[in-house]
Amino acid sequence: MVKNTKGGSGHKKFARKLTSDSGPRITRLRLAEQDGEVYAIATKMLGNGMFQCYCMDGKSRIVHIAGKFSGRQKRDNFVTLGKWVLVGLRTWCSQEEDKDKKKLPKCDLLEIYSDVDKERLRDACPHCSWSQLDANDVSRQMFPECADGVHFATEADMDRERLFEKIEASGPQAKALDFRSASAAATEEDTEEVVNFEDI
Repeated sequence: MVKNTKGGSGHKKFARKLTSDSGPRITRLRLAEQDGEVYAIATKMLGNGMFQCYCMDGKSRIVHIAGKFSGRQKRDNFVTLGKWVLVGLRTWCSQEEDKDKKKLPKCDLLEIYSDVDKERLRDACPHCSWSQLDANDVSRQMFPECADGVHFATEADMDRERLFEKIEASGPQAKALDFRSASAAATEEDTEEVVNFEDI
């Protein structure tokens, strides 16, 4: 048993009998082999073992996370925004379109891909259009936009966006760029004065 240094029973979940010393291992890459399997990207976490995803067939669905993806030694199976997953469609489930127009169809989680697996997937399936998943990646969007066109960002985010615009506008022939933030550059220009050393 691991020595209890912090008190309480939280140390029990890190017992030696529950840890694996093998480290990260390369597993076989699970590909979509049947008709009911679709690649998707997580777009919204809903809680209660569910999340919303955007599938490669252009539809949004609600994914149910099975119990085998959670529990001890399953920390690499955390689903976060922007994770690529393989989902199984519920073809056996019939939905009446008159009653469930506003409800999203449901599916089941089959596989969670890590960042390394994303590159392996791109190489294994070059015919798939991965740009659909990249376009719907919520975690990479710089400024989430509201319905009114309002951007929520900090001053550092705005400075970063201005820097990217400078780099794109200057092109490859740019020799030097001013990497200071706009506020720092403005305050530095205001504080530049002629200093008379005789007064000191």
